[in-house]
Amino acid sequence: MSSTSTTSLQQTQKVLGLYRKLLKIGKAMPTETRQALVLSRVKGDFRANAAEKDLQEIEGMIQLAELQVDNLEIQRDHLTELSKNPNLIIPVDIHKNAKPRISRFMRGPPLSWERKAAQEAKDKAKQQQQQQKQQQPQQSQTQKADNPRHGSPGHVCKNHKH
Repeated sequence: MSSTSTTSLQQTQKVLGLYRKLLKIGKAMPTETRQALVLSRVKGDFRANAAEKDLQEIEGMIQLAELQVDNLEIQRDHLTELSKNPNLIIPVDIHKNAKPRISRFMRGPPLSWERKAAQEAKDKAKQQQQQQKQQQPQQSQTQKADNPRHGSPGHVCKNHKH
């Protein structure tokens, strides 16, 4: 074996060990919310960097993961200790029973009948706007003919004598 492949194998083993350790720490967090947060973050970060080939870059990521192991262990211990204190008032987690938010990207494209209904609603609104625009000039022209202004030719006003 060459030294490069040995180094790569050692890094792979180290990365897998860190991954397992981070998942174990995440599962040991005292609240479900914290567990879900840590696990999703760990999995996402490792998946995002799975294709990295640069050995120096990988070594930097390993060092960062080792720091995260230390930080998460401290957080886990601290939060576990806090959760044991019966006098501690923990704010209610308003998101615990809430429906999960689903973004428009997770829902997928709208169904064909939904697209058709939306397009029909847009077309109907557009037609109503056009009809209103056409009616407004007609009304103003008839109002001008019915009510000539003071001083205009043909003006007849009952209130004034000419």
